Parts: sequence; C-alpha cells; structure tokens
Amino acid sequence: MAVQSRELPEWPEWMSEETAARYLDTSQNTLNAWRARGKGPAFKRIGQRMVRYQKAELDAFMEAQG
Repeated sequence: MAVQSRELPEWPEWMSEETAARYLDTSQNTLNAWRARGKGPAFKRIGQRMVRYQKAELDAFMEAQG
C-alpha cells in the first residue's frame, strides 16, 4: 500500500488574526484573549484595528510553551 503524502500549506511571513489562529490550531477568541492579557505571541498593531503576527514569533511562542 502506498503512503499518501499530505502537502502542508505554505504559511505567509505575516499573518492576520484569523490565519494566525489557524496556524496555532486555536480559535480567534483565544488568540484575542491572550493578546488582551499580554500572555500570547508577540504581534504588530497597524493603525487602531489591524493586528498582524509574524510566523517566527508564533513559532517561538509555541516552543516556549514546552
């Protein structure tokens, strides 16, 4: 039986809240709560409403979780 390869998605360097939540396999609400408490991954605010997460920061956050 042949092993099926599963192609992983190509993740952008900077991600929206929605994409970052999918990348971390969590909900946007959880990501927002972490950000509000200052407990989540580093992010960049652009203007008053736009938030972006850098892939390297998301990876570092996950590594730090043990």
